[in-house]
Amino acid sequence: MFVLIFLVLLLIVLLVSWLSFFLDMKRTDVKGPLPYPLIGNGHLLAVDSPDFMNVLSRLEEEYDKTALIYLFSQRYILTSDPKFIEEVVSSTKLIEKGRSYNYIKPWLGEGLLTSSGPRWKAHRKFLTPAFHFNILQQFLPIFCKNATILVEKLRNIAVKDSSTDLFPIIALAALDNVTESIMAVSFDAQGDTESKFVKAVDAISTIVSKRMRNPFLDLVFPLTSHKTKQDKALKILHGQTIKIIKARQEELQKMNISELALHSEHGIKNKHTFLDLLLLAEVDGKKISDQWIREEVDTFLFEGHDTTTSGITYCLYCLAQNQDIQEKVYQEQKDVFGNEFHRSPSSNDLQQMKYLDLVIKESLRIFPSVPLVQRYVAEDTVINGLRVPKNSSIVLDFFNMQRDSSVYENPLEFRPERFENTGRNPFTWLPFSAGPRNCIGQKFAMMEMKVTISEIIRNFKILPTGQEPILVADLILRSLDGVKLKIVPRL
Repeated sequence: MFVLIFLVLLLIVLLVSWLSFFLDMKRTDVKGPLPYPLIGNGHLLAVDSPDFMNVLSRLEEEYDKTALIYLFSQRYILTSDPKFIEEVVSSTKLIEKGRSYNYIKPWLGEGLLTSSGPRWKAHRKFLTPAFHFNILQQFLPIFCKNATILVEKLRNIAVKDSSTDLFPIIALAALDNVTESIMAVSFDAQGDTESKFVKAVDAISTIVSKRMRNPFLDLVFPLTSHKTKQDKALKILHGQTIKIIKARQEELQKMNISELALHSEHGIKNKHTFLDLLLLAEVDGKKISDQWIREEVDTFLFEGHDTTTSGITYCLYCLAQNQDIQEKVYQEQKDVFGNEFHRSPSSNDLQQMKYLDLVIKESLRIFPSVPLVQRYVAEDTVINGLRVPKNSSIVLDFFNMQRDSSVYENPLEFRPERFENTGRNPFTWLPFSAGPRNCIGQKFAMMEMKVTISEIIRNFKILPTGQEPILVADLILRSLDGVKLKIVPRL
């Protein structure tokens, strides 16, 4: 009798759940696969990380680039449609990040990446000057110094017949760049080949990504080993952040600096480094709390080193696969530097590296550092002619959009000359997103990438290993088995 009652109740629950999905699907014009009772389409996404992007691609192909999916009762709209994406990223209303960003908050809190509303607007406004052109010029010597250290490290491991995973090596240089420039604190990450910070970032990125794409894991997360690993990683990451903040506070105290100068040496109001702005600025007449400072520093340590690491590494991979293009980059370097081939580049030198600029843009098209982003829809709206109900999360698939043959001819062909065409729709190339929530540090990233790649190409020939990266969409675009290349010193 008890079993019969249980089965009847279960059947009722399943029917109610299915009816709920059926009625909800009527609220939108976006089509998608039929959800199962209770779990929705969660079974489709509960796959290994390398298969995840393939699942998204198949859904987009089947449902004309925009698909409706459910993870349990939560509604998601997946799209790689350039017109749909353009409307979302350019909107001044659709600026709140999607539900999945909640998984990052134990690490980044309410930093600029994850926050919304008044806090996001206030912090975005007063942090923007930290990436002004004149401030970036002060970072150039730092980028050059760390690129030189990186080249010496690569020279010590360069062997013609062996391959090297460049990702973790580049990551240490990128970490030094972000701490020494916008944080004004040096920790010599490149001297620590077993960096606990970089490994902790890798660990938590993997865990967060698993929770984002696998709703079943999230149900039991506190009981799994993933929770223990996350807590361990957070202790390392937050501990490093606190060390950075304290070190800069001590420096400011030694220099007797307690408030923002009205004018800098460049005659521009409030042009201070990122961390100094956080430590000295006031919002609504009050100093920023220690927790808010830590959350912003956590955010920029992650965004400032992991994304550029991905960008630099995959650009080198593209150059290894296309030796003729690598040779053009090398010849441009010879033209720019002339007889002083091994000196550090000036700002004017970087501006002359026009072909390298095209190469970086093309590599970011095929391998965008941030392949997916999410936005939350707070009220019923219409996007690209489609009804989108409130409480939807929109997944913007930059990765597949930038590899779409209807957007780019022969999309997997590495052709930097595409970006000579200034008539291209800017919303079809979004490695730094666009609109109100575009990447605040994109000029910082492009300068760092140019300096680092220039230094490497002038000193080494990069050769392929025949091993393609197994792409995974963690918080950034990674490779499951690294990005392995051969590095041969130039004579």
